[in-house]
Amino acid sequence: MIKIISLAFLSFFMITTSTAQDKVLLKLKPDLNNPITQKLHMTIDVNAGAQSTMIDATMLSVTTNTAATDSTVTYSTKFTEMIMAMDAGMMTINYDSKNPDANEFSKQIHEKVKTMLDNPVVAVMSLDGKVKDVEDAPDGNDLFDPNMLKEASFEYPSKELKVGEQWKATSNNKALGPIEQTYTLKSISADGIAITTEGHINAEGESIGSVIGQYLLNPKTHYLKSATIETKVKKDDIDVTSKIEIL
Repeated sequence: MIKIISLAFLSFFMITTSTAQDKVLLKLKPDLNNPITQKLHMTIDVNAGAQSTMIDATMLSVTTNTAATDSTVTYSTKFTEMIMAMDAGMMTINYDSKNPDANEFSKQIHEKVKTMLDNPVVAVMSLDGKVKDVEDAPDGNDLFDPNMLKEASFEYPSKELKVGEQWKATSNNKALGPIEQTYTLKSISADGIAITTEGHINAEGESIGSVIGQYLLNPKTHYLKSATIETKVKKDDIDVTSKIEIL
């Protein structure tokens, strides 16, 4: 019995050691016509001295890969539900896409977001994770900017990575400026590929904010399973903290 237990521990040690030394080449493996549901929760806290605003929003979506080539995948994302609460001092606004006629504020918000709920967003992504083009985006929508998809995606490196290795990437945010980030491969397991990021937001040569995040990729397809991203920006006496969770 002792010998069997010893062998079991030895086997476990060998497996975990082997896993820790694994390398991975991050590259999307498209799974066509298999809808994936996601929940996005976002909070935004704007502090402008005596005036502050807090926004809490949740969006549900379904994404389907519709076509693929040797280097790209085309996908369609349909937002199915949106819930939002905004607290701006003396004013509180609530919106639920399932009940858009609840009040006048709700009706106004629905006018701005209804095209997102009625029409899917169609985009092309390279197999290294970077959005190359947004082919179809909702018209007449004040809240959705196609560039957001390009800015939010990050490019996988072209080489195999070991746990602990890092790579750098810079994205250009239209409103904030260049965002320089360092990504670190934290672990590889059957549950997923864990990646962290730390970065700085620069404007006119000065740092105005930071971003930290954690990503978990599907270990087989390398698609995003979940993420948490927190951004802090201070500009012109206005502090903005935002947090995005993808589940």
